[in-house]
Amino acid sequence: MDLLAAVGLFAVQALLIAPLFMGEFTRYRGSIEAAYITDARFIVDHFPDLSWNPLWYLGFPFEWFYTPLLPALVALLGKLIGDVPAAYRIVAATGYALGPAALYIAAREITRSRAAAVFGALAFIFLPSVSYLLPGLQGDASAFSGAALPPPWRLVALAEYGEGPHVLSLSLALLALAAGARYVRAPSGARLLIAVVSVVAVALTNLIGVLGAAVFLGLVPASERIGGRAEGRYARLFVIGALAGLLSMGWYSLGFIRAVFGFSTPGAGGGTAYLWLPVVLIATLVAVAWLDRRLPEGGALAVGWTVVFGVIVVARQFASVELAPQPIRYALELDAAAAIGIGIAAAWALRKLPALQPGRVRAVAGIALAAVFIAVGAGGWLTVRERLGPDVAWRDWSERRVALWLSERLAPGERAYLTGDHAFWADVFADVPQVRGGVDFAFSNPWWAHVTYQVNNGTDADISQLWMAALPVRYIVVTGPASSEIYRDFADPKKFDGHVPVVFDQGGVRIYDVTRTGDPQLMVARVADLAPPTSAIDRDAISAYVKRMAEGRSPTMLETRGLGGWRAEVDVREGEQVVLRQAYDTGWRATVDGRPANVRADAIGQLVVDVPAGRHVVELEHAVHTDFIAGVGVALVTALLWLGISVRRRLQHG
Repeated sequence: MDLLAAVGLFAVQALLIAPLFMGEFTRYRGSIEAAYITDARFIVDHFPDLSWNPLWYLGFPFEWFYTPLLPALVALLGKLIGDVPAAYRIVAATGYALGPAALYIAAREITRSRAAAVFGALAFIFLPSVSYLLPGLQGDASAFSGAALPPPWRLVALAEYGEGPHVLSLSLALLALAAGARYVRAPSGARLLIAVVSVVAVALTNLIGVLGAAVFLGLVPASERIGGRAEGRYARLFVIGALAGLLSMGWYSLGFIRAVFGFSTPGAGGGTAYLWLPVVLIATLVAVAWLDRRLPEGGALAVGWTVVFGVIVVARQFASVELAPQPIRYALELDAAAAIGIGIAAAWALRKLPALQPGRVRAVAGIALAAVFIAVGAGGWLTVRERLGPDVAWRDWSERRVALWLSERLAPGERAYLTGDHAFWADVFADVPQVRGGVDFAFSNPWWAHVTYQVNNGTDADISQLWMAALPVRYIVVTGPASSEIYRDFADPKKFDGHVPVVFDQGGVRIYDVTRTGDPQLMVARVADLAPPTSAIDRDAISAYVKRMAEGRSPTMLETRGLGGWRAEVDVREGEQVVLRQAYDTGWRATVDGRPANVRADAIGQLVVDVPAGRHVVELEHAVHTDFIAGVGVALVTALLWLGISVRRRLQHG
């Protein structure tokens, strides 16, 4: 019965969002889905050469690109059907359709009430989101749908903003909640395996979803009705968390974690108060324990989840305080928690109200209440359906035309500087090396962010040109007021007029041609004595760097070996170094005439090899980071030990 209910809910939700399964792209070009499609396309086009990605952030280690599950699924399906964007549509829409079924399973486990689970899932599908009590979200959703009672915020997050990984991770987190609660209530080896695998799936899908799953599961032991002694419940939760954490280290290397938490955008502000989140969680645990016997089963947990996620979202919306990274995005988890609470309240009312005590009356009232839920949301779903369909004119997008234009003209090693939507979408359509990218923490060279801020917001065109010559950028793409750009981040579209020649001017988009300075791939130049710029507007330092590049020489021979490998024959003079014009990273390895050589960063973060004077053969290769390999090793050892212990116990009890 429960399986049929879950399948039915999945089918209903899939039917409501059917247009999202179709085509390649929606009309919402401000969506961040471009990054995930790009990742999947990169995997399909370049597998297994996935150590180094030269397309974003002056080059970066591909292992930092994002959490891998969704892009990997898209890449696999895209390879099978020959269409990566269409594969993304299918995977992302499936992740959304899975949500109500997952919420039903979670609510059924927590409440042990089929009625509460059904009403919770129907609320999740049809009722306007609780997060619409926040004026900003409600206004945004109404504008998206054109309805006074818009469909859930989760739909807006997926369709308009491209939150495919977060939406999928929420569905997986609800399944992890069900599996975790089942194991805490009645432990077994199989239940532990399912719970741990579910949590790991969340961790490999979305960074925001990790905290969401942690909150969902973290409050479960506070409920006495889960069963057993409190210390036993917390011990079982600890086992799930410890195993999931160790297994997740197969992707969450120290370098990846440092990259995620170490990035901040230049010029950005805002107050963070992350240390207060544990205080909120502890207070909520106490409240859940106190309320557990005073509310219907599962009610205290639903209240606790709603409070935690609500505090995270409200603190940011009304006090500009961040209790967690990107707090507004936890509106999805808030809505799921509230939907479970609504389901519990509806089932309790049907069970306890004296007027509804006769079984037949209760059944009729339940059907009527379900019909009300559906009727409330039907109008919003009807108005939005047409807006979910694919954009059949995507081949005419400016982002695609510009990407193809650049890919046909960029020489090996040259980059483009793109702004706004064009920066996000370029690599969906073609391999376009650029200064920016789609996942801002995934960089090795931090100068990209400072340069981007200066170029987009500064008024000095000359120093921007110097940076373009240094990086090396051949083309600058600037969108003006007449462009179809959705996300505009360039302060003065006329900044380069009269400074750099225009070679493309269509549809409000201009492309400027920057004079090349030196070989864009590899140079022999004297850079060891140069001081790093003190800022992105340190004209003297960056001018000195560009001058050295202009005075340098190309290698006598250069051979590219995949995305992260080069072999060069060079003639080095005293005091000179070999400069690979890619971002320095600890994964680089170099040899000079077959012997290991020292590699480091130059004044602006590009890779330098110390080479003795004379003629030499220099070979460069980017390898997977040692900490990544160590993390994979920890995950494998954990899995093997767990398997060994499980087999031993079976043999002992067999």
